[in-house]
Amino acid sequence: MLSYPKESCGIFGIYGHPDAVNLTCLGLYALQHRGQESAGIVVSDGKNVSEHKGMGLVAEVFKPDAIKKLSGYLGIGHVRYSTTGSPSLKNAQPFLVDCSLGKVAVAHNGNLVNTSELRGLLEKSGSIFQTTMDSELLIHLMAHSRMSDFGKSLMHALNQVKGSYSLVFLREDQIIGVRDPFGFRPLCMGKLDGATILASETCALDLLHARFEREIEPGEIIAIDKKGVHSFKPFPDRRLCFCIFELIYFARPDSDIFGGNVYLARKELGRRLAREYPIEADMVVAIPD
Repeated sequence: MLSYPKESCGIFGIYGHPDAVNLTCLGLYALQHRGQESAGIVVSDGKNVSEHKGMGLVAEVFKPDAIKKLSGYLGIGHVRYSTTGSPSLKNAQPFLVDCSLGKVAVAHNGNLVNTSELRGLLEKSGSIFQTTMDSELLIHLMAHSRMSDFGKSLMHALNQVKGSYSLVFLREDQIIGVRDPFGFRPLCMGKLDGATILASETCALDLLHARFEREIEPGEIIAIDKKGVHSFKPFPDRRLCFCIFELIYFARPDSDIFGGNVYLARKELGRRLAREYPIEADMVVAIPD
């Protein structure tokens, strides 16, 4: 069965703010350009986890009545863009399960390239998949690790998958952010009124008037709980492979990713194109509006 890639989806996470639900909605609104197919939020008050997902734009999915049903001081959100297959509500994220590790939700931006192989092995061993998302594969791999420690089960899963991923996980009292060792997809961290935020792009921080702290480094895992922010770098160093389409297509021009500004990167790409292919550049300029 085919998985549906999520190359340019937007992910958002926040820990430690009493208005986490509304801030997550606003964060997703700022990331709407990364996916217009569906939107979803999972939030927790430290004990109880609730969710709301739907097809359509953020403003369409999160009407006032839907927002009132959600409460918590930590949450994650997702806007989805699929490049293969028909849209469906079952593939909307975040993906939430209740398993031996407790309640776990995940939101994913990227594309795992060995999904079919791993999914086939898991199905032969008894796994039953609810969706066609490669994101669900991560949860199954974690469950199959039979480890009671969340961090160890997560590493068990990440060591088996191949491809691009920026991830945010939610547990009852914790947010975890992960960026793949190659750094294909962006992920940044910010602060707002003592709360910690994770987002695909800095434009989400700007809308909330949050302070940009730094980018999550390739291969870095960030765990956020009541004790603070904890950084782990369990992967060996890899050759960095930033996705060029983030700079020319996916990301918003006012965002800062991969250590620079998207708008300025696009201007520099234009300059280089004009220097290397002056004839083609003249032809592009000559095209009438």
